[in-house]
Amino acid sequence: LFTGSQYLLAWADKLVELKTICHCGRKANMVLRLDENGQAMHAGEQVVIGGNESYVSVCRKHYKEAIHSLE
Repeated sequence: LFTGSQYLLAWADKLVELKTICHCGRKANMVLRLDENGQAMHAGEQVVIGGNESYVSVCRKHYKEAIHSLE
């Protein structure tokens, strides 16, 4: 957990899961950040303000496939 997330969870009265679906139809529990060409990336600025079009929700299988393709 990020330090800020850990602090917020400690003080939260309830936790609400936002359900998202991967393009394959499975539950999406991971988020990929995409570059300007639509390719997954794992390096660069830690925080990007705005840019919702740069993120896509994916299942664990597609997250691993995208990350392994970067290696």
